[in-house]
Amino acid sequence: MSEKISMDSFYKYLIYNGYFFDKNLIENYLLSLKVKPFEILTGNSGTGKTKLSQLFAKFLLEYSHDYQVNNIKNGYFTVKAKTNFSSWKNMGWTLPKDDFEKLLPIRNCELKFDILVDDIPAKGSIDIGVQLYYSSNDLKNYFKELYEKNDKGIVDLNIKCEDIKKILSDYEKSDGSIIIYQKANKTAVESRQWMMNKEFYHYIPFKHGYNDCEIFVEDIYSNAKVRVLSRLSFKKNELLQNYLKENIGKEVKVELKIEDFDFESFKPEFDCENPIQDSKFNLIENESSKYQIVPVGANWTDNTNIVGYYNVITEEYQSTPAYELIKQAQKDLSNPYFLILDEMNLSHVERYFADFLSAIESGEEIPLYGNNESLALPDNLFIIGTVNVDETTYMFSPKVLDRANTIEFDTISAWDYMSSDLDEGDFEGDINYLQSPLIDSDISQLNIEDLKAILSNINYQEGNLWDTIAMELTIFQDTLKGSAFDFGFRVINEILRFMVVAWKYENSPDEWNNWERYFDAQIKQKILPKLHGSEKAIGNVLNNLFNNCLRERNNNENPKNFIVSDDNSRYITSAFKLQNMSKILSDQRYVSFIN
Repeated sequence: MSEKISMDSFYKYLIYNGYFFDKNLIENYLLSLKVKPFEILTGNSGTGKTKLSQLFAKFLLEYSHDYQVNNIKNGYFTVKAKTNFSSWKNMGWTLPKDDFEKLLPIRNCELKFDILVDDIPAKGSIDIGVQLYYSSNDLKNYFKELYEKNDKGIVDLNIKCEDIKKILSDYEKSDGSIIIYQKANKTAVESRQWMMNKEFYHYIPFKHGYNDCEIFVEDIYSNAKVRVLSRLSFKKNELLQNYLKENIGKEVKVELKIEDFDFESFKPEFDCENPIQDSKFNLIENESSKYQIVPVGANWTDNTNIVGYYNVITEEYQSTPAYELIKQAQKDLSNPYFLILDEMNLSHVERYFADFLSAIESGEEIPLYGNNESLALPDNLFIIGTVNVDETTYMFSPKVLDRANTIEFDTISAWDYMSSDLDEGDFEGDINYLQSPLIDSDISQLNIEDLKAILSNINYQEGNLWDTIAMELTIFQDTLKGSAFDFGFRVINEILRFMVVAWKYENSPDEWNNWERYFDAQIKQKILPKLHGSEKAIGNVLNNLFNNCLRERNNNENPKNFIVSDDNSRYITSAFKLQNMSKILSDQRYVSFIN
C-alpha cells in the first residue's frame, strides 16, 4: 500500500487489496487461530491460501494499535472489580489476567487515565510490578539480621532463570545470570517476597504466571518464583474511598477513559520499547519480520530446513528465516507472529515437521541438531501450512490433519468473482475480538470442565447447547466407530473450544441460535479431513455422515442425487463437501478430503 488508510476490518482490507473471500471462511480462519496455533489451508493453486495468511499478518502490522484494547464502548474500557479492604484502603485492584492483556497497548508501561467507578470520577493509573518469592530459611535469617540492624539492606541479588534465558538469550551474563540491587525490607523478612525495582523489567519476559528461578545473595542459595502483576490504582479520593468502604464485597464497574489516548505515538517516561541502551537487546527489531513465508522444498527430510543446525566446521549455528522468526517471537510475546509454510505437501510432512507437531501438542521444546540445545515455540507463534491439491504432491496422514484445523479454499467461479459487489457487507460480530488472535488465546488450554462451565449456561430455541453438542458429537462419533477415522478427546476439546470463541465473537448471547453455522465449520475442519479410502472402505461412511448433516436424518438419502439446500441441511457446508466426495468416489473409486 502506498498510502495508509483508516481500516478497522480485515474483510475491508482484503477488498481494498483486490481479494475476494467468503466472509464465513475468513471468520473460520481467524477463530481457528484462537483455538490452535497450527492451521492447514487446502485447495487448488491460485485460490488465495498463502495470500490470505500473508495479508492478515500485514493487516496486523499496519493496524495492530487498533486491536490492543478490547471491549471499548463510548470511549471507555470497562473492568469489573470486587470491593475489598485493599480496594478502598490501598486505592486500587490487581487486574485479572484477561483484562490486563486486553488493556495495555504497550508492554512494561505505566499508564494514566480518567476513570469512573460506578459513575464516581477519579484519576487512575495502571501500575506494573514484578514480585519475587524465595524459599530459603537461611536467606530469610540473613535478611532479618540486616533489617534488625537498621541497615539499608541493599544486597546484590544474583538471579538465574531459565525462562529469562530462553527469551532473552542475547542479553545475559556469562554464567546465564543477571544481577540487580535489592533492599532487605520488612516483606523480604516476614513474607519471603518483595516487589522488584524497575530495572528488572529489562530482563523478565512480560507475561502473567510464575517463572521458576534460582537466586544467590552472597553465598546463600534459594529456589524462587517471579511473576508480573498489574494493578489499577486511583489517586486519593475521599468520596470514592468512602463508597468502596461502604460496599465491601460488592462488584463495581470501573471504566477507564481512553478515547483520546494515542496508542501509536505514546512514549512513557520509562522507555519500555528499548529499555537497555547501547546493547543488542531490542524487543522489536523489525516489524516486517513478524511473518515469514517459507517455501517447502521437495527434498526436505528433516527439520533443519526450518530450525537450522549447528555447523561443526564453522562452529556456528546455521540459522534460517523460520528460526529467526521464532526467536524474534520469543522476545515479543505481546504480538502475533506467523510462520507460513507454503506447499507443505511437496515433501513428506512427517519427516520434517514431526518435532513441531509434538511440540504443539505437548508444550515441550524442539531439540536442535548438533549443540544439545532446544527451541521453544512461544504462544504467540502461529504456523500456517498451505496444501495444493494435485497428483504431484504427497497426502497428509490422518495424524497430521488431526492436529490442525483444516480449512478448504474453494475455487470461485469467474462469473461470481467478476460480478461480485466487493464493497458489500462486513463481519457482523465483535470485529476487534475476531481480529485479535492473542485475545482469549488461553482458551486453547481449557479442559472439559472449564468448557462445560461456559457452554452449559448457553441455550437456544430447542434446548441447552452443552447437551445438544454432546449429542451431535456422539452421533458423528458413532458413525465413524469401527472405521479408521474415529476421533477422541483432542478433537472433541478443540471443537468445544472453537464453539466458545465463536460464541464470544457473536457477543456472548444468552440464547445462541446461530451455533449450527460454527459447528458445521468444525465438522468440515476437524472431522472430515481424515477421511480417505476406496468405495468399499468408506462408501457407507460417507453416506451416513451425509445424512447426519441433514435435518431429516432417517431417510437414508443418496448424497449423489440429493439437492442440498439451507432448508433441508443442518450443516450445509459439510453436506456439500460429503456430496462432492461421494461423487468423486463413485467416479474414481477412491477419494480423500484433500482431493
